[in-house]
Amino acid sequence: MESKDLIEVMTQVEEKGIGWDVVEEKIKVSHDVLDLYTRSGPVPVTVINNLKKLLEEGAA
Repeated sequence: MESKDLIEVMTQVEEKGIGWDVVEEKIKVSHDVLDLYTRSGPVPVTVINNLKKLLEEGAA
């Protein structure tokens, strides 16, 4: 997937107020790696899908 897709999902995570420590724990990818993907793409589909799933579930 494209970096812009990841940027959109990461923005949604921040808007929901979900902490990056929670995100890292749930999707098993560090914020630093996510940042790297935003600048270099392509982004693995599983990363974006896991972030979207986290958004749907909330930070519970």
